[in-house]
Amino acid sequence: MARARKLLLISPQATFFGRNPQHQRFKRESREFQFFDYTWTGFATGLVIVGSLTPPGWDLHYIDENIEPVDFDEDADLVALTGMTAQADRMYEIAAQFRARGVPVVAGGLHANLVPFEVARHVDSVCVGEAEALWPQVIHDFTHDGLKPMYRQTTRADLSVVPRPAYELAQQRYYPSIWVETSRGCPHTCRFCAATIRYRDKLGYKTVDQVIREVEYVQERWDNPYVLFSDDNFVVDRNRTRELLSRLVPLGIKWSGQSDVSFYKDPEILDLMHESGCMTMLIGFESVSTETLDGIDERNWKFRNLSKYVEAAKTIQDHGVGVYGAFTLGLDTDTKDSFEATAQFVKENYLAGIQVSCCTPFPGTPLRDDMERENRILPDKSWSYYTVFDAVYQPKHMTPDELEEGALSVYRAFYNREFSLRKTRHFKSIYRNLVKKKVEREQALATTGRSMV
Repeated sequence: MARARKLLLISPQATFFGRNPQHQRFKRESREFQFFDYTWTGFATGLVIVGSLTPPGWDLHYIDENIEPVDFDEDADLVALTGMTAQADRMYEIAAQFRARGVPVVAGGLHANLVPFEVARHVDSVCVGEAEALWPQVIHDFTHDGLKPMYRQTTRADLSVVPRPAYELAQQRYYPSIWVETSRGCPHTCRFCAATIRYRDKLGYKTVDQVIREVEYVQERWDNPYVLFSDDNFVVDRNRTRELLSRLVPLGIKWSGQSDVSFYKDPEILDLMHESGCMTMLIGFESVSTETLDGIDERNWKFRNLSKYVEAAKTIQDHGVGVYGAFTLGLDTDTKDSFEATAQFVKENYLAGIQVSCCTPFPGTPLRDDMERENRILPDKSWSYYTVFDAVYQPKHMTPDELEEGALSVYRAFYNREFSLRKTRHFKSIYRNLVKKKVEREQALATTGRSMV
C-alpha cells in the first residue's frame, strides 16, 4: 500500500504587541491588558480552510509556531505557508530550510497577496487570491504536472458552497478563542487597510445554515468555546444579520465580532446581539479627529460618522454589548496631542477595551504609495516590524519613537487597575438596568399578555 502524502500547514511565529521593549514590558505587567491579548488569540484560519480543501489520502499536520516549534526534519511531501506581513521574514526562513531538503513550498495569505513577486523569490509557488479558488488546482498540479510558479484567482469564491474549515486540525492545541467566518470583505476602503483591498471587490457570504453548522461543530469539539467571528464587517447585510443572530440565540455561545458603528441605530440587532451571547464588538473608530478622518476611506464614511461616535458607543453598551474601540494613530494630521485626545475619548465613554495601532504603510496600500513617493519609509525596519505596534515610517508631526511612546501612553491610561475598577462599576450599573428591564417585560407579559415595546 502506497504511503499517504504528507502536507505541513505552517503559520510562522510573530511578535504580538510590537518589538519595542517598553511595549513588551507593559504586556507582561498589565493584567488588564493581558485579558485583551488572551481573548483575541486564535488559530490561522487560512490553514484550516486549506486543510478542508485538501482531498482524502493526504496526511495533514497543522503547526502554529507561536505554540510549538517547527520540526525541520519532519517527513513532508509539500509545505503550505501563510502569514501576514509581520510574519514574512520568518516565513522565508522556514521556506528556505524545507527547500534545502528538496521539499516544495507553497505560500499564500495576506503578505503573498500584497507582494507576490517578492514572495515568489523564496518559495516554489505563490497563491494570489482566495484558497477556495486556488488550492484544488495547486493540489492537482502537484500530483500530476508539477507546481506552477504562481496561481492567480480569476473568479470570486462562492462562499455559500465552500466546505467547512477543518477546525479539527487545530483542536489539539490550546486556543482561548475559535475563529469562525460568516462573510468576507468590507464596504469601506480605508487607505491603510491591506486586507480589504486584496481579497474581494465585493462582499461574499456563507449561508446562515452553514454558519450555524460550523458553530455547532465547534461546540462539539471544544468545551464552552468563545467564538470570534472573523468577518471584517459583521453587520453589513442587516436582514441576514438578524436571521443569523436569531439562530445563534438557542446555541448559548459567548462571542465577539468586528464592525463599523452603523448598527447602533438598529434596536432589534442590538437586542439580538445581547440575547445571542455577544460580549464585545471591535469597532474601527480609527480617530477622534475630523482632520484625520477626512479622506481616510474612499467614501469618507468614517469622517461623516465621527459626530455619532459618542452616541453609538453609549447605545451599544447600554444594550449589554461592550465596545472595543480600534484606533490608528500617527496619520499625517496627528500631533502629540492626539494621544491625549484618544485617551480622553476612550475613558470618558467607558469603552470595554481598546486596540491602539501605529499607522502602518503595508505594501500595496495607497498609504504605502504616498509614503514611498515622499521617501518616508524607514529603510532599517524589516517586515518583522510591521506589527502595527511599531513605527516603520517618519510621521509628519513627531518622531517614530514619539509615535510608539504615544500609542503606549493611551494603553497605560486605559489598561490600569484604577480605571478598570471604575469601568467595572459602570458596566455593573448597565447590567443591573438590563436585568430590571427584563423583569419588567416579563411581568407585563404575564399581566397583560402583551410585551412591552
